[in-house]
Amino acid sequence: MIYHSDDFYDEAFTHVDATDADLSGKVFEGCSFTNCTFSNTALTNTTFENCTFLSSSLMMSEVLRTTFDGVRFEACKIAGINFSTLNDFCINLVFTGTKLISCTFTGLDLRNTPFSNSVIEGSNFRECNLRGTDFTNVQFRTTTFSSCAFKGADFRGAAGFTINPCHNDLKGATFDRANAFQLLQPFGIVLG
Repeated sequence: MIYHSDDFYDEAFTHVDATDADLSGKVFEGCSFTNCTFSNTALTNTTFENCTFLSSSLMMSEVLRTTFDGVRFEACKIAGINFSTLNDFCINLVFTGTKLISCTFTGLDLRNTPFSNSVIEGSNFRECNLRGTDFTNVQFRTTTFSSCAFKGADFRGAAGFTINPCHNDLKGATFDRANAFQLLQPFGIVLG
């Protein structure tokens, strides 16, 4: 079904396994993907507009010049994706309760992007505009931030983050009092 056309509008895909498939250049508008697998999938120049991914996985797939505009990932697993290669003109994403592993975000404007209730592990954010980003209740593991702007970002309930205030602009970001001590880690300060 997903291989027989180039354009899909308001379609519901369930239990589709697109492992090793080439979906390059296809257009998906208003579609939903539930319990679908995109592993080693070629998605070059593919457009996802106003789509929802629910309990699906996107792993080690090529997303060169891919468009994600108005796309929601809910309870998904995303691994090894270089979001920096997306069509950066149309990046509008929502991550809710999603596990992001070994993902790269470099030079992206992710203003106001929700990552709430997610796990972000082994990922890198470099030179990103993260103003107003919602990191509430995110569990971070070995994730790095470098040269990012966080004005208005919300880290309440977040844990495990390591953000060096000398290498990032944290002015105006919100942290829980209990977790703000994590900002001292890069300086080797231990609170007792």
